[in-house]
Amino acid sequence: MASDWTSLAAAARRVLAQREAGDAAWVEKGRLTQAEAAARLRIARALVTLWDSVVAGKSPYDAETAWIESRGTEGCYPHELRTDLTAAADRAWLLAERNPEDLDAARFAEAVAALAWHARPADHISSIIDVAHVNAAARAGRAP
Repeated sequence: MASDWTSLAAAARRVLAQREAGDAAWVEKGRLTQAEAAARLRIARALVTLWDSVVAGKSPYDAETAWIESRGTEGCYPHELRTDLTAAADRAWLLAERNPEDLDAARFAEAVAALAWHARPADHISSIIDVAHVNAAARAGRAP
């Protein structure tokens, strides 16, 4: 699933939709603070913007620059994204394991795990962002 960019973008949108629909109730129940809920939404929005830019063949959204330029109202730091996605993947796998007949839950857990994998620090293997930058540059250089 790591190379199914369209499915990963859809999973990112699903993460955001879940947070938009449910985090306020978690705040009311005391499971999240208002600040934690706001951070989760900000990070999910950055995730969606990143993956939508990758799928569109554009230069990938730079969440860290957005965070700095917006003074913390948009985007996120790479470590925030990694931490958030690791926790989201753990939760998604837990839900999938509780409902072994639910193939959608298993596919979603796999997709969130793939998003977390892509958010890992760059190593000797090209990261998704490197690949997406090359892809966007190649598209921009094509003759009409």
